[in-house]
Amino acid sequence: MATNFYKEDHQILTMNTSKTFSLNPSIFKLVFLMSFLMIAPILVAQEKSSEKSEIPLSWHLTNNPEIGFKINGAIQFWSRYTQWNPDSMDDKGHLRSSAYDVSVRRFRFNGTLNVTENFKFYAQVGENNFNQSGQDIPIPKILDLYAEAKITPFMKFGFGKSTWDGLSRYTAPSTLSMLTADLPIIAQPTLNITDDVTRNFGMFIHGDIGKANYRFAFIDPYDYGISGATPKQPGENRAEFTQGELNPQFTAYLKYDLLEKENNNSPNFVGTYLGKHRYLSLGAGMKYQNNAMQYLQEGDLRETDLKLWAADIFWEQPVDVGIGQALTAYSAWYHYDMGPNYLRMVGVNNPAFGIDSGSSQINGKGNAFPMIGTGNAYHLQLGLMLGSAYYDSFFDNFQLYASGQWSNFEALGETVDSYNAGINWYLNGQRSKITIDVQNRPVFSGVGSSAVQSERKWMVVLQYQFKLN
Repeated sequence: MATNFYKEDHQILTMNTSKTFSLNPSIFKLVFLMSFLMIAPILVAQEKSSEKSEIPLSWHLTNNPEIGFKINGAIQFWSRYTQWNPDSMDDKGHLRSSAYDVSVRRFRFNGTLNVTENFKFYAQVGENNFNQSGQDIPIPKILDLYAEAKITPFMKFGFGKSTWDGLSRYTAPSTLSMLTADLPIIAQPTLNITDDVTRNFGMFIHGDIGKANYRFAFIDPYDYGISGATPKQPGENRAEFTQGELNPQFTAYLKYDLLEKENNNSPNFVGTYLGKHRYLSLGAGMKYQNNAMQYLQEGDLRETDLKLWAADIFWEQPVDVGIGQALTAYSAWYHYDMGPNYLRMVGVNNPAFGIDSGSSQINGKGNAFPMIGTGNAYHLQLGLMLGSAYYDSFFDNFQLYASGQWSNFEALGETVDSYNAGINWYLNGQRSKITIDVQNRPVFSGVGSSAVQSERKWMVVLQYQFKLN
């Protein structure tokens, strides 16, 4: 059997050739969470999201409302059914074809201190992916810690650890206001390799000039020892991130608003405004790192640069189409040069523990599939806010969405296409939200560019989000 270079890093557990599907505690957790979600609407008034008042979690140091301290926090629970990739194994080393699980996708707690109108501190703690195959005790860590000063009416300067990043709109997403249940990973090509949960140490400037918005960042990337990623060895004509000295990253994103001017004082871009604004934003960005990648050529180690480009468009428009009151759309194109045949498998909040070492599929364990690589990718999101803007309806707080990603990676012989569809139920705007998301993903088998899609798998996620403010 040929060596499989593209699998996720995993621990090989004792193999059991008989496939089993046994009841486990996750099912009881699933029942408990679903019961809670069924009574949640009774506890929350079903008014229009626009009529909600914010929870007063701020203290002002002066009579100026712009000066003071504000806290916030959020948590996202997942209850999920997943068809596992072939030859994936559970914690006992048994082969499993599917499983139910309950996890915490994210939790956050943050505070903002505005010392003056021109100077602020921001700090946030939290963590991602608390499930049975990873951490089972949520121990928060410092995610963000930075200071920012207003230099001119058109420029702010900051430094520290933050999500101030370039490349594309959802390279720095607001994960608590996404249209879809989760963010598009293609927009985070260095996730948890040279960054920490999309956070970076560095310096940044940003600002607005008329309807144009810009951001530039100088980033000191993480190395493997700090990020926790498992180093991968480069192969013949197959690139991986360098294990040598790391050079700085330079990144930028420029955006122009054709309709209303979007508020971009936060580093994180909103995914949907629930039809409250008219936005049409065109954006373009890049990221560059000298000698970030390495590969073998006729046995000799070579280095090459990380060169990433993206362009996108975001549109949200209140409408009256009978069954809907607002449309949301996002489209992005990515061109990644990450060295010859670079390919990365990602399994979001992966529920599996390992994979049989003799497997012929290259996705890796659990729900992983090819998400990032050298080549071109296209991502699309569409959303429809149901109900009417003119009269109250039960459907006012529901939003349908669909998304897809189509990727032509140099390392594979076929296009990678994945699809998601779902519905958001806003119990209190983004502060209390239930989402049901269905994903269909490909499984690839084979070696190198001869790898082709062999089958497809499903995943269904029930998410509940609670946010303080």
